[in-house]
Amino acid sequence: MSTSVGLYGASGTAYVLQQALSTLTNEQTQLAGQATSGVSSDSYAGLGDQRGQALSLQPQITAISTWQNSISGAQTNLSVTQSALTEIASLNTTLQTNLLSLGGSYGTDTLSTIVSSAQAALSQLGDYLNTTGSNGYVFAGSDVNNAPVTDASNLATSGLATATSGIVSQLDTLGADSVFETATSYASSGGTFTDSDGVTSSLSVFSPALSTDPVSAKALEAKAVVGQSSVVSVGMVATEGTTPADSTTTGSAIRDLMRNLMIVASLGSADTSSSNFSDLVTKLKASTTSVGISLATEEGSIGLTQSSLTTQSTNLSTMSTMLVSQLSNIKDVDIAAVSVQTGNIQDQLLASYTLISDLKGMTLASYI
Repeated sequence: MSTSVGLYGASGTAYVLQQALSTLTNEQTQLAGQATSGVSSDSYAGLGDQRGQALSLQPQITAISTWQNSISGAQTNLSVTQSALTEIASLNTTLQTNLLSLGGSYGTDTLSTIVSSAQAALSQLGDYLNTTGSNGYVFAGSDVNNAPVTDASNLATSGLATATSGIVSQLDTLGADSVFETATSYASSGGTFTDSDGVTSSLSVFSPALSTDPVSAKALEAKAVVGQSSVVSVGMVATEGTTPADSTTTGSAIRDLMRNLMIVASLGSADTSSSNFSDLVTKLKASTTSVGISLATEEGSIGLTQSSLTTQSTNLSTMSTMLVSQLSNIKDVDIAAVSVQTGNIQDQLLASYTLISDLKGMTLASYI
């Protein structure tokens, strides 16, 4: 019986040591994983009491990353829009300069050159309005997948251009006021026009979404989410404006510029000595001045938006760094401390293995 008791005692001690070995081995494996990954646990459950804080930090970090991506895309589109808008403003400046030259004595060649310049500018305007950015057409507002101008290369021969040319050809009969008002109505309209040959064409050169009044078009401006419950309008819609159309303006700077170019492009056969011609030129001069102011205001507004987004991006970066640091303090491990713990575990394992080896060689006499 004494022998049985001795053996039972030895096996009981061995069992305890085996359990200790299992625990130490698990701890060693865990420490090795921490040393490799640099984090205390590969799951939130393993973070203990701090898992709640970690769970609340990660969504905030993800949200900030999403907002920063939104800002980055918006900034790219704004830069592209700004460049195109500068070119469009340049077209208006050239038209202003050409109109000034019509105020003095000039010959047929001068008028012909100005008419040709306006025709070429129409094609350029169409191309600029169909500029694309990081996610579609920058002047299309939220309708980014559809070109703002449906047939940019043929803008000078569009239904709107044909209708405008037809009314300008009646300048001496209708007078400058009537011609300018009708041309403005055509440029503002989304209807149709039937020419002298009975051919009906659309008066709108813009996509269906943009063929609307200027105030409604402005509501189509693209939006960017840049923070918690923070959404900003970015860019410019080709047909937007802040006031409704009237007898002298379409309410949209771009549409007014297009109308002005189409009128000038139709002056080739006009009687330059008539008072109607000079009155029409006077109206065009006033309009190009107004268009220039509107475009400059829009460029300034885009610049302010860019500056605001840059500030917001900086603030988000600072916030992200702070939150990532907090999460790191919770999840990341101290490699030096892990190394020390690993060494202690290894020492304990060695001692445990030695004890088990010694137990195997023990006899009843070892208990006496």
